[in-house]
Amino acid sequence: MNDIPDIQIHGTVYRMSVQTDPRGAVLVAYTKDAETGAVGRTFIRFDLAGVDYLRRRLGAA
Repeated sequence: MNDIPDIQIHGTVYRMSVQTDPRGAVLVAYTKDAETGAVGRTFIRFDLAGVDYLRRRLGAA
């Protein structure tokens, strides 16, 4: 697996939402670039193992 992304999103997250389903969870993050004002939206899917890992790290198991 190559860890160098094809697209990088820069900016500060100003809004997030998380939705769960039987396959895991989807994080939606909205960002705003401080220099250009450009707004971006990113979707990140976590499988069940990823959800379990995040819960352990956040102490919400």
